[in-house]
Amino acid sequence: MSIIYPLTHLSLALIEWVLIGWAIRLWQQSTSFAMMVLPIVLLSISYDNLILSIGSFIGAGELLKTLSMLRFLLHYLVVPLFIVIGVELAHRAGASWANGVMRVLSAIVALGLATIDIATHYIGLELVPIEFAGILRYHVANLSGPPIITIVVNIFVLLIGIGIWFRLKLPWLFLGTLISFFGNALPSDIVGTLAGSASEFVMAIGLLLTEEFSQKTKQKIIRESLLINR
Repeated sequence: MSIIYPLTHLSLALIEWVLIGWAIRLWQQSTSFAMMVLPIVLLSISYDNLILSIGSFIGAGELLKTLSMLRFLLHYLVVPLFIVIGVELAHRAGASWANGVMRVLSAIVALGLATIDIATHYIGLELVPIEFAGILRYHVANLSGPPIITIVVNIFVLLIGIGIWFRLKLPWLFLGTLISFFGNALPSDIVGTLAGSASEFVMAIGLLLTEEFSQKTKQKIIRESLLINR
C-alpha cells in the first residue's frame, strides 16, 4: 500500500501530459478557446500529482513546504477556470445563453473567484506535514468547512454537462464532472489524496471527450448539409 499511492500519483502526473497533447491537438483543429485554457489546468493538476508522488522522497522540510505552497496557489488559481471551459463548450454546443457577453463574464467570474480564494485561503496559509499510505504532504492546518468555491464550480459545470448531454447526446462532461464532484467530496484524511486526484483526471477526460465528439458532430452536420445542397 505504501508504494501504490505514490506510483499512482506519478502515473497520473505523466498521463496528464498526454492529455495536454490531446487538448493542443483539438485546439489546432478548431481553435477552441476551451482547449487553450484546459492545458493550463492540466499543468497544475500534473504538478499537484508530481509533488504528492515525491513528497516522501523529499522529506518534511522547507523545500517540500515551499513546493506545497505553490501547489495550493495553483489550485486556487485554476479551479475557477473550469467555469470558462464549461461556458466555451456550451457555446460550441450551440447553447444560445453562452453568447459573447457570457463568455467574457465567465472569465471575469473565474478571476473573481480565484481572487476570493487567494484572499481568504492562501494569504496567511499555514501548512503542517501529514502522512497517509506512503504519501507525505503538507496539509492546511485547522481546516474548517468544505471547499465552497470548488463545489460551486463543480455544480455549474455539472449543469452545463446536462445541457450538452441533451443538446448533442454527449454525456461525457456530465459523467466526468459527477465523478469529480463525489471524488472531491471524500475526506482526504480518511481516504487519502488519490480519490480527489483521480476524479480530477476523469473530469479532464470528460472535457476532452466532449470537445472531441463535439467537433465530429459539427463535421457530420456540415457534410450532411453539403450533400443536401448538391
